[in-house]
Amino acid sequence: MKLEEINIEGKKIGTHEVSDKVFSFKPRKDLIQLVINWQLNNQRKKKGHTKSRGEVKGSRRKIVQQKGSGGARHGNITAPIFVGGGIAHGPRHRGMTRLTKLNKKIRNLGLISALSSKVLTNQINVFEEPKMDTFKTKSFDNFLSKLETRSALIIHHEGASEKFLKSIKNIPNAKRLKVVGTNVYDLIKFQKVLFTKEALKTLQDRLTKWETKISHTILF
Repeated sequence: MKLEEINIEGKKIGTHEVSDKVFSFKPRKDLIQLVINWQLNNQRKKKGHTKSRGEVKGSRRKIVQQKGSGGARHGNITAPIFVGGGIAHGPRHRGMTRLTKLNKKIRNLGLISALSSKVLTNQINVFEEPKMDTFKTKSFDNFLSKLETRSALIIHHEGASEKFLKSIKNIPNAKRLKVVGTNVYDLIKFQKVLFTKEALKTLQDRLTKWETKISHTILF
């Protein structure tokens, strides 16, 4: 199949041949959601968990009689006011579990599904990297306005022009990403996905090589 290639003016300048194995795969929404959950779970900050008075190990016997001791009334030694007792209003993880591991096959299939779903909605294009020495943020902002998109993810190759990358940095709802960091969450989050030619080739070669390896394993 072919993807449209556009220039900095937002005009179509040709097409780019891509692999059907990567961009014409029948999207699996369940795998996309599974990979997104895995990514978000791993981004979550670790949270402490303290024990309440009901979880602390200790006797439940009333330590002093209710009246006549001359002191304050107390229940048992697990009360928060005692050293070694429970913690009142401490941090609690409330049973949330972290999905820390996910099979590489599932991750790659999720990525292929996300790419294919973007192709189905015509939200992926190949972008010709501008060669101008005076390329500025305003130039790229005008380019996105011509595309009539709410948000854009620009996936670039190693060695892309620094001036081009800096022009993206301060634009709201736009994100630059190295091809090695291509992930399902960002592909789904942003409305438009733009690949430089070199980045597209790198990603396609990696996923095609993996898909061929899996097919060979299944056959033999």
